[in-house]
Amino acid sequence: MIDSKDISVIVQGPINKKETPKCLKSIRKFLPEAEIILSTWQGTDISNLDYDILVLCEDPGTTLIEEFTHKKTYNNMNRQLVSTKEGLKKATRKYAMKLRSDLIFTSDRFLEYFNKFEARGNNYNLFKHKILTDVLFTRFNIKTGKFENRVIIPFHVSDWWLFGLKEDLDTYFMDTELVKEPEFTRYFNLEGNQEKISPYGKARFKFAPEQYFGYSCFARNFDDIYMEDAADYSEELMEKFRQALVNNFIILEFKQSGIYLNKYPYSKNEKFSGDQYIGLYNFWRYENEYKKYCDDTYEITTKDSFFENEKLGYSKLRVYKHISKLTDSSTTLTAKLEQLFIGIPISAISYLIDVIKEQLSANKEQNK
Repeated sequence: MIDSKDISVIVQGPINKKETPKCLKSIRKFLPEAEIILSTWQGTDISNLDYDILVLCEDPGTTLIEEFTHKKTYNNMNRQLVSTKEGLKKATRKYAMKLRSDLIFTSDRFLEYFNKFEARGNNYNLFKHKILTDVLFTRFNIKTGKFENRVIIPFHVSDWWLFGLKEDLDTYFMDTELVKEPEFTRYFNLEGNQEKISPYGKARFKFAPEQYFGYSCFARNFDDIYMEDAADYSEELMEKFRQALVNNFIILEFKQSGIYLNKYPYSKNEKFSGDQYIGLYNFWRYENEYKKYCDDTYEITTKDSFFENEKLGYSKLRVYKHISKLTDSSTTLTAKLEQLFIGIPISAISYLIDVIKEQLSANKEQNK
């Protein structure tokens, strides 16, 4: 297995006073000899933080996505790109890891997967070695309303963390350009774009950050890959993405990686993310795609009942989501009571009804 002395970890982003110290301590614990590069913003308080190299970046700024009565959400994509690229410039080891500054290690299990899934198909081979990344949020599709309304999302690769050869992470990030703001974040509100249907609902950016990073990398390296914006998708483009993904990445869940995010309690069990789990490239989906495109002799190790019947899987995952909210320590007492007496019972009854309907339909088919 890879020795931690050969790894540079770029911890990038803002300093979270609660989570960033935990992040850095967990790296020291599980990758004790790794080079830790802290890449954050000029003027940030970095006292009492454990790192080897400090990079203080000039802040490119952020853009408001939407505003609610109780909070505002921003597009920090340029910030993420700057802190990642500046951190990579300082990395001196053979292997590199790009890591959010609030992620926590519980093990170094992800290293066990680096030299697995080595077979590749014939198309869209870019990196020297496959890059490891997270199932949250490497998307296959996204819900835009009811279950039936799901839209494919090409080149949407998780940006929580990535691990691979330093030269491959350079290929992925270093030539990616900063976007012009606020035009990028308000793209679908601009004249001429308002009739287009964004897959991201109220978020009006041209691409989600994860999709922008993934698409930009493959578009600049393969002439037959082009998207005008996030609304410009097709089955043909999705097929190209599926091959590019399985030939260049290995997608891991928490049980394979040992890396989680306190901000999202379901990051320790992705099924508790609810119905959005249907649209993720989970490990089961990745194994099936690997067998299809790379190695038809590969024996799949996982079984996922949520995908055997997506309608029932969707219904069951609604129950999981309400349970997740009930057990989340950050959920208010009022919200917990709503989950206990309304959300869970209603979703459970809905699931049972769907099971009965499926069984009746199966019996009807058998009796024909």
